[in-house]
Amino acid sequence: MKNVKIKVLILLLALTLNIQGQSFASPNWNIQNGINLVNMKKYEEAAKFFEGYLKSNPNDSDGHYYLGICYKNLNQMQKSSNHLQKSYELSKNLEKINVAPISGYDSSTEDDYLDMANMYFDSANYKKALQYADLMLGINPNSVNGFIMKTKIYSKVNNANQAKIYFKKALMLDNTLIDSIWAKNLNVTQVPKYNYDFYNIKGLEYYYSGDAKQAANYFIKAIELEPKSPILYNNLALCYMKMNDYSNAKKSLNKASWIDKNFSLTYINLAKLEGLKNNTGKKPAMNNKQEKYLQKAVKSNPNSKYAYLELGNYYLENKKYDLANKNFKNAILIDGNFYEALMGLGISYVEEGNLSDGIKALRQASNILKGSNRNPDMLYYLAKICIANANFAEGKNYLLDAIKQNENHNYYFELGKIYYNENDYASAENAFKKAMELDLGFELEADIYNYLGLIEYKNFDTEKAIYMFKQASSLDPSRAMYLYNLAQAYKSLGDKNSYTKEISTMEGLKPKTVQDYIDFSTIYYDKQQTSFAIKILNQGIEKFPEERSLYEAKLKLFKATKDIKGIKDTELEIKNKFIVR
Repeated sequence: MKNVKIKVLILLLALTLNIQGQSFASPNWNIQNGINLVNMKKYEEAAKFFEGYLKSNPNDSDGHYYLGICYKNLNQMQKSSNHLQKSYELSKNLEKINVAPISGYDSSTEDDYLDMANMYFDSANYKKALQYADLMLGINPNSVNGFIMKTKIYSKVNNANQAKIYFKKALMLDNTLIDSIWAKNLNVTQVPKYNYDFYNIKGLEYYYSGDAKQAANYFIKAIELEPKSPILYNNLALCYMKMNDYSNAKKSLNKASWIDKNFSLTYINLAKLEGLKNNTGKKPAMNNKQEKYLQKAVKSNPNSKYAYLELGNYYLENKKYDLANKNFKNAILIDGNFYEALMGLGISYVEEGNLSDGIKALRQASNILKGSNRNPDMLYYLAKICIANANFAEGKNYLLDAIKQNENHNYYFELGKIYYNENDYASAENAFKKAMELDLGFELEADIYNYLGLIEYKNFDTEKAIYMFKQASSLDPSRAMYLYNLAQAYKSLGDKNSYTKEISTMEGLKPKTVQDYIDFSTIYYDKQQTSFAIKILNQGIEKFPEERSLYEAKLKLFKATKDIKGIKDTELEIKNKFIVR
């Protein structure tokens, strides 16, 4: 890419100075040309190509890799070793080096590492040989050659115990090695018996590599050797869940529960199984079975932080924030540095409107991560807190960092709201449209259309604004705010009939949700009917006494109107209800 930029620059200079001819001629090093030569096994030509390529790109790990391959096939092993080692050092990443297998090239990356390990072993450089043996096992945990290489290395450095350990690992994968010289040298006279732990580990390897079917086969073998292990039945159930075989998953979990009624992980997975069985793609609903299983998990092991975490997550998902907070706090009591529980508690606080406690919990979670990348969801909720406090600049930074890690529709939606509040309508529109593109579940569609309508209205295109508000209200006819915005757009056009119709429809709605009460209070405040706006919020509080966001909305109204008594009374109300326990 660097060479392409240089070529463009040279072309611009030539045009500016009216230079003609080929005075700036230089090779156009397209790495694919060299790879094609390797694929055709033209190793001498390929080596010359990559030698030139590396003069222009001396720190390109792929260039060093392919030149190492060329030298290996030209039997120049020392040069091959130098370039493969350089490739490794530059990338520090197995996946980056692992550009083989190459089309038409009959050697695998594992074989390349074996050749390098043998070369270093033969030259008595055992440290380098061990490095390449580990690389072999890194890409293939069942590499017999990798284990044998480590056996040879540890034998040479007089570490017989380690040599025997790795030879037995190789022997369990290839029983014929019992007749090898290594079996004789290490005094290994029989193939180690396969125990349930061996099969369990193999099952876990395949499970985490994504092969649930093969993992299940190994867990079944482990169960044959250890039929009274709840852990093995639990692991087998996870495989069945991956394969959507819920019937066998339930049988395995029930078996685990029968073996050990105090094994809390079984109940956690039974709850997860219920969630999978009832997953219809819609928003989650309260599931009594899920709740009961998670409560059993807590009861079976009151010291399990994971049981409290899962129960907290369940209540959070179902918007029972008081119960979610209680369980997250119990998990944190067991482990004060339990990142997931602190995150859950922070999110729960923010969702219920308790921003001050939310930011404390999220910052505590952030401190645990230290130098690593912060969780994008944490950044998202920190941004929501900033937005609620009108701290848009800080919130924007959080969201932009979150988006770098994960393009999530919620992140773009909040970013759009910030741009809108900054009067950057072009950026806001782009963010909202990106949110709509990513919102595969159409969760935010109505809200996005409402904001797009506001943007068009701000841009003096009232006809487009009306179209957007109509889309929003048709998607969610119960939202008073959409109808109110539509009515205001008609009013600005002088369309009194349409204005009256939409206002009448809006006034015919009755608030049902927390958001409805906040919407109606906002509308009446906008109409300069502050006392009625406060009355609406008090009605909402009477219906939803545990919803902190309603109290916070009332506090904001009092602050906006500089009502000192209202501010003090509401702050005391929040303190007594949500802070003093």
